[in-house]
Amino acid sequence: MTQIRLVGAVLAVGTALALGCGVSLEQSSSPIASAGGPDPTVGAQKREAVEVTFAFWNLENLFDTQDDPKNPGDDEYLPNRGWDQPRYERKLEHLAEAVASLDADLLGVCEVENQRVLEDLIAQPRLAGMGYSIAHRDTPDKRGIDMGLLYRAPFTVSEIERAIHLWDIDLGEGIPKTRGILEVNLVAHGEPLVVLVNHWPSRSGGEERSRSHRAAAAETAKRIVHSRLDALKATGREGDLLLIGDFNDDPYNVSLVDNLEAVRGKFALGGERGAYRLFNPSWAFLATPDLGTLYYSSGWNAFDQAIVSRGMLDEIGFSFVEGSLAIQGGRELRNLKHPAHPPRWFRKYKGSWDEGWSDHFAIRGQLRIHAAKAE
Repeated sequence: MTQIRLVGAVLAVGTALALGCGVSLEQSSSPIASAGGPDPTVGAQKREAVEVTFAFWNLENLFDTQDDPKNPGDDEYLPNRGWDQPRYERKLEHLAEAVASLDADLLGVCEVENQRVLEDLIAQPRLAGMGYSIAHRDTPDKRGIDMGLLYRAPFTVSEIERAIHLWDIDLGEGIPKTRGILEVNLVAHGEPLVVLVNHWPSRSGGEERSRSHRAAAAETAKRIVHSRLDALKATGREGDLLLIGDFNDDPYNVSLVDNLEAVRGKFALGGERGAYRLFNPSWAFLATPDLGTLYYSSGWNAFDQAIVSRGMLDEIGFSFVEGSLAIQGGRELRNLKHPAHPPRWFRKYKGSWDEGWSDHFAIRGQLRIHAAKAE
């Protein structure tokens, strides 16, 4: 199979991404100071900056072929429904080619049945030598689909208690449970990073009818964010949090703007109140017409996003590389028979299998680690 080159993405926000790790010495002003907040770089040591890559991808129903009697949601993906071992292995092969091209040090994923399918994925020949480990927890979702995080050096899981934890989302009495939010606490070059992997409730039944479910997910994420930021206040540092996922809402929807308080402009991050707000660089996806991370019915959406805390805008610990976030929608991943050229899914459609990749495009960006350098 021809190797997929995702780096030639149709949408690139800002300058081109640099693959691998670059090293430079930097000492510049903090964007937070200009936003009206404290400048954490005052009196800071000179720091060595190392770049790493993060990504997120909805893998679209990555189920194994084994029947789990405790999970009725996997009944559609069994050999008697055409989901046999050869087809499962082709799906893994396709995904592995694309994941290898992402070349991400952190890769959040969703719509995976269990840890086993992630183990099968990273065992594929294209990925086996890339050094990935897995952070995963089973979720209570009625379809039996989970989130996970693949990570590799320089990242390791923190030694703190509950470093990998699944947070429940309460949708209300009598409503089936949803996926929750996966928290993974990592360390790289001595610097801590909190990653929240999200897959918020779908728009099943319509956007308006299901809106409260995503609002509940957003409020859960906000409580986690506030808790982590409060815990770091005593250290005198801004917390570094990265939220990635399929939010099933666009950057401008109420769940993200009002409930989560993920803002478009950095000016809103100043002062005490701004310390708890988040910056959403995914708004830039909306600047290009006729493109998004998924195509549904008759239009594009940008449901797959990356959002960062205010601490990711200074040069202490981790920082988000502005302009690096991009949709990975290369020609090889598209359904060229459709006039909109949407993602080419891997599913049974109108009685026959279309064996592409996923019904979502991945997103990819970069972080800079400012590790203290000994003088």
